[in-house]
Amino acid sequence: MRLNDLLGQADLKLTMLSGHSQGGRVIQQFFTTDLLDPSRYLSGGEVVLTGLMWRRTPKDSEVFATAVARAGVSAVGAGAAAFGGVPVDVVEACSRHDVPVFEVPVEVSFTAISDAIGAALRAEKANGLAAIVHRHRGLIAALTEDAHLADLLPSAAADISCWVLSPTGRLVAGTSPIADDLRARLARTFLTAPQLPHVLGVARNRRYTLFAAGAHPGRRLGAWLFACSGDATTWNSDRRQAVDGLLTLLTLERAHLDRQLRVERRLAALLLEPLVSGTAPAEIAARLKACRLDPDATFVVLTAGTTAGPPDELALTVVEELVRPLAPAAAIAAVGAEVHAVIPVDPRPDGDAATHEAGPADGDTATTGVGPPDIVERIRQSTRALTPGLRGERFVTGLSAPAHQVAALGRAVEEARHAYWYALTGDDQVEVVSSGELSSHALLLASVPVEARRAFHRRLLHPLTEYDRSHDARLVHTLDMFLHCDGSWTRTAKALHVHVNTLRYRIQRIEQLTGRKLHRFDDRVDLYLALELQRH
Repeated sequence: MRLNDLLGQADLKLTMLSGHSQGGRVIQQFFTTDLLDPSRYLSGGEVVLTGLMWRRTPKDSEVFATAVARAGVSAVGAGAAAFGGVPVDVVEACSRHDVPVFEVPVEVSFTAISDAIGAALRAEKANGLAAIVHRHRGLIAALTEDAHLADLLPSAAADISCWVLSPTGRLVAGTSPIADDLRARLARTFLTAPQLPHVLGVARNRRYTLFAAGAHPGRRLGAWLFACSGDATTWNSDRRQAVDGLLTLLTLERAHLDRQLRVERRLAALLLEPLVSGTAPAEIAARLKACRLDPDATFVVLTAGTTAGPPDELALTVVEELVRPLAPAAAIAAVGAEVHAVIPVDPRPDGDAATHEAGPADGDTATTGVGPPDIVERIRQSTRALTPGLRGERFVTGLSAPAHQVAALGRAVEEARHAYWYALTGDDQVEVVSSGELSSHALLLASVPVEARRAFHRRLLHPLTEYDRSHDARLVHTLDMFLHCDGSWTRTAKALHVHVNTLRYRIQRIEQLTGRKLHRFDDRVDLYLALELQRH
């Protein structure tokens, strides 16, 4: 309702005294008062109805006008009964503070005016809700017909500027373009905010309110980030209801997508379980097709897990978020204590920069334009972005080299698992290791059981570490440098800043303690591997 709408009701006989050009002001509510300073009870947008009982002297008008202007009222309705009209000083004071004033005649009660305002506001609210419901029903109908959220959100949001982002900051849908740095900041805040909704302030007094759509209890990695421009604490009821309606729709859409993913995971498990067990059946090509994957495509296999133990929803959710943006048709499933993904890639070395937000049509097979080197780096970047949402748990990932034939998929699964086991030996909260980054011995060591590795390391190096602890002899460091310098006495002594005779004494002591001879190649290999195990 606007001020002109109220003044235009002939039965109220209201007369505009000042602010004639401001009839377009919006009326959000009304307030009746005879307080000199009613500002503590005002929130802005009111028509203040007053009988002027607060006016003892003309100076009081300035106090009153200052107070209502500071509160952001839309207009003042002054009763004519107390003074036989509205005093000039009241009109002038309100005019100085840019507050419109109209006169309420003696025969018109404030109740009649408040009833008129209340009826108009209720009608507007009903019409607004009807419009919102109509829009939302249309959106639900469109979503059930597999329309894309990115195409529907701008019309459904109407005048609300908003965006739907993944926890990594990937844009799912939005009413307008959004800068990359802002997407990253919104996603980081979404994962780290103590509670949601959360209001984020950025440069130039811009505010964004962050919501979670489809969150798992206690987990935000399984949700969409819904960011709305503005501060939710200042929204009126209509804006809050509109945003709540959009949130409901997004939550429903996210739940629908999650149900689809669970179906796809069951199909993917039929493909991955025999590959992981090493008993891949002859019909592996048919199982690839059932997952909408081309048997003639090139694949990279990913193996991942968290410190939470057997795969929970967190591990699966993280892998989905890492892989789906790069390869929508990837086959992802939990097998045993690990999560695996068969990812179609471009066989060319550099691939293609194109990515896809939607998967292939039913019955089609698909690949992605991302090449093997790119997919490793992108997964590494996305994993780092998700780190705040892990809440202290480690997330470890191993990736295979490309498999160019169906028959090579089993080998690719083994490589990914070995890279994953190797990554488990690290200390960082997130580890992404590609089999191509591992030397042959590192890949071999990753496949050895943890207890066997510890026993091998302890048997060879424990005597040296104990001697170093007692004598500060730096024998382990000397051994490492000696092997690094290819057994050269001169280069090793120079690197250690010691005399060659000192070096010879240390090497002799190392041989005595370990029972190995450093002039023998096989003994050097054993000691080198023990040092590698110590590093990892």
